[in-house]
Amino acid sequence: MGLWVGVFTTVATWVSVASVMGVPGYLYSNGVSAIIGWVAGWFLATAIFPIIAYKIRRPKNPTRTFPEFIHFRYEPFQKRSPLRAIVGLLMAVGYFIFVHLQVVGFGIVFSTITTIPYEIAIFGFLFYLMFTSIGGFWSVSITDSVNTIIIVLGVTLGALAVLYSTGGFGNIYENLATTTAPTFEGGENLSKGLLLSPVGGFGFGALFAIFLSNSLGAIVSPHWVTRMMAPKNVKTAILQMMLSIFVLTLIFIPLIIIGLGAKVLIPSLPVGQTTDYIMPIVITEYAPPIVGAFTLVALCAAAISTANSMLLHAGTSIYYDLYRNLLPNKNFNDEKGKKQLRYLVLTLGLLAVLSAIKPPVLLAMGFTYVYGAFGAVFFFVVLLGLYTKWMNRLAAYANILVGLAAFIVAYLVGSTNPFLISLIVSFIAVVLSVFIGKKSPVEAYEPYFEVEVSPATEKLFKSLRNEDVNDTPQITINDTGNNEIKKEL
Repeated sequence: MGLWVGVFTTVATWVSVASVMGVPGYLYSNGVSAIIGWVAGWFLATAIFPIIAYKIRRPKNPTRTFPEFIHFRYEPFQKRSPLRAIVGLLMAVGYFIFVHLQVVGFGIVFSTITTIPYEIAIFGFLFYLMFTSIGGFWSVSITDSVNTIIIVLGVTLGALAVLYSTGGFGNIYENLATTTAPTFEGGENLSKGLLLSPVGGFGFGALFAIFLSNSLGAIVSPHWVTRMMAPKNVKTAILQMMLSIFVLTLIFIPLIIIGLGAKVLIPSLPVGQTTDYIMPIVITEYAPPIVGAFTLVALCAAAISTANSMLLHAGTSIYYDLYRNLLPNKNFNDEKGKKQLRYLVLTLGLLAVLSAIKPPVLLAMGFTYVYGAFGAVFFFVVLLGLYTKWMNRLAAYANILVGLAAFIVAYLVGSTNPFLISLIVSFIAVVLSVFIGKKSPVEAYEPYFEVEVSPATEKLFKSLRNEDVNDTPQITINDTGNNEIKKEL
């Protein structure tokens, strides 16, 4: 993938309903503290991405997906990789939740535009889903370029309309400093100056937890690691993320203006509506019709572009990393496989729509939970796997299983920062596993530390991919014969 297509598809995936609807909603209810929790967290993650990009693209023949990276790095001598299957399952669950949230956002906007009840409007998502299932990754990447342009123009026009209606930055600031209007009609009044407080209504502990999940959790999320595998070389991968920050700035400044300005225009929301509705409501009521229409289309574009990518991640994880990975000796027909994958993506999309009829959480917070969980299970697997030679197979299992268990337990007991707790617990488990477990074979880490790998490593990776090994003796890989295979290589 070339640079500019990569930039646009990265931005379109990055900007979801959590960004264009969830963040303005939290700006409306909690003020500038939402900038610290979400915007600053996400931007820090984007700034760190080049560190991952440099290493993940270092091999001459890089892995193509996140689970494939896990397989090659930690279980290169196993044709059937249990670790890859676990990662694929976790990805399928996480990205299904992401798609669910995009459908919720799409339904809110589409219902606002058409006045169709939300429960019916969400089924309009299925129309766009057909393009994803038919076109695949490359089609999504190209249409993301169009979506990015629509999003930038739409939110910019919306912000200008809000500035005009509020009377400018001065009036917005004065209102935030003095208003005590409750978030919802009939609710408890806000404290004076709360919306300008760095911690808002969250409290330091909760806001710090949100920031960590959105920053450290996001940098190891599988879809971002996979995005860094798509560019044609390491230079393109690094530039892609750096240029994306510039485009994202053009989007988030208007979103901040809209979220904070909405408090001036609509002091309290009607009972029965969540803060996720504030963006379409304020645009519908205060923007000129043509501007409002363009901005609302931009919100739909954000939902569709992210949902497309997440559906592909969920579908391919189930099909390749669970189904085909666990049946390595079965002969698969690629053309038949493409059809099966299309049907799977369509099925997941339909299930996501059905699950969105009764949405359980706010959009932005839903993303934070998933990013926190991804960070809990993949943080050391990715960073230590790329930058140290001593991260071994047992440590990878420890990070994923112990990290997941710790995150779930911490969340269920009501911990303020389940991500940080799970990170500490899993780090202890990783360190112990490094000393207890066997050292990683050279073939597992060599591509990430050496410019030219040994013939043995190159042949192993080709065999794992079922590629032509140039008339070399056939390499047989099974679950138990690691030492014999290494001797043969």
